[in-house]
Amino acid sequence: MYRPLQLKTFLLICLFLVTSCGSLSSLSGTPVTDEEFNAAVEEAHDTLNVLRGALLAPRPSYDFVGLKVRFTGAETFEDIWTEPIDYYDGYFTTRMIDGVLIKRGLNTERIVTVSLDDVLDWVIIEDDGNLIGGFTILLSYEHMTPEEKEEFLKVTGYKIE
Repeated sequence: MYRPLQLKTFLLICLFLVTSCGSLSSLSGTPVTDEEFNAAVEEAHDTLNVLRGALLAPRPSYDFVGLKVRFTGAETFEDIWTEPIDYYDGYFTTRMIDGVLIKRGLNTERIVTVSLDDVLDWVIIEDDGNLIGGFTILLSYEHMTPEEKEEFLKVTGYKIE
C-alpha cells in the first residue's frame, strides 16, 4: 500500500501544477504549448506497458501509482489523477483519489472504467523520490522558473534530472 504522506504530497503537487480544465499551467515560467502537451500524452501512451507491468507486479519501493484521466462533459473536460487498479483489453479500472477537487460530481473513492483514449499520463513514485513516467508533470517542471523548480523539488522530494 502507498504511504499516505507521499499520496498527500502527490496530490498537493498535482493541484499545484495542473489546471483542472485543460493542459498544463506553467506558473511564472513559459507557457506549455498544445503541441508539447500532446507530445507528453503520446509519450505516456507509448510507455503504458510500464504501468501495466507495475499493476501486475508492484514493487515494495512504489509509494504511489497514478493515472491521469480526462473526463469529458457536454462542452467541458476535467483532467484528474486517479489510482489505477486493473487493466484489461484497452480499459483501466481506476479509483478516484480522496482529496482531489472534482467538478464533475464524481465521488472520491468511486471505481470507474476508462478507455485508453481518455488516459493522458501515468506516474510511479518510488520511496526514494524517483519519478517514473509523469510526462505531463515533467513538462510542467521544464517550464518552471529556477525558483519554482527548487521549491517543487523541496516540497515533493522528487528526483528529476
